[in-house]
Amino acid sequence: MLWKSIFVVCLALGVLAEYQVSDDQRQTIKNVISAQCKKNGAENKVDEVENAGKNFVECVKGLFDFETVKKEIEEAKPNGALDEVFGKYCAKSPQLKTCIHNIIDSVAPCLDTSVREQVGSINNATDQLIDFICYKDGDRIALFIAENGPECFQEKAGEIRACGEKIRDSIPNVEAAKSLPLAEQCGKFDELTTCIVKELEKCTNPTPGNMAESLFKFVRKGSPCQTAVPKN
Repeated sequence: MLWKSIFVVCLALGVLAEYQVSDDQRQTIKNVISAQCKKNGAENKVDEVENAGKNFVECVKGLFDFETVKKEIEEAKPNGALDEVFGKYCAKSPQLKTCIHNIIDSVAPCLDTSVREQVGSINNATDQLIDFICYKDGDRIALFIAENGPECFQEKAGEIRACGEKIRDSIPNVEAAKSLPLAEQCGKFDELTTCIVKELEKCTNPTPGNMAESLFKFVRKGSPCQTAVPKN
């Protein structure tokens, strides 16, 4: 799909930077990065890209200790103080944006030309996504957790996975996926989101499904799909 290359490289970098991976896993990930860079004439950027991945993880760790965040959320839920927790962390969103911009800019030489030309738009889209989540100092994410959003997603994990598998099975192979016209890519995205929202709406509380639908619409609006095909 359109942003496949950047996601593959960034995810690989994130895993590479986690020191718990085995040597074999680390080498496999390095090979993926090397192949992606070589494919796009940037083989000399491999070391730089690997270092960018490590810097990205350290950058994020410097902003958030995820065990501490988890503990604070659990302690805040009974007291209705989730907004305070997320307000504190959303205040760090400018630094998080910088972390993300740095890794996207660093991996750009190894991306396909069509994706590389959209790096500015991708940076802008990630900024908008963070702003969406941190709207009013994190009211949305606080409400999502307060209304049992994580529990709803966990309850419907199998159904959500089935939604993804249905889309995957509708495309013969990777090459076919790459050759899909933008309108068809957007159609697949719409089909996936409709399926996921429908399943989440079956939870006892409909709020998580409604919030997921709002998020999907926001993501779509900030993507090339906004002008490619209308949302039904």
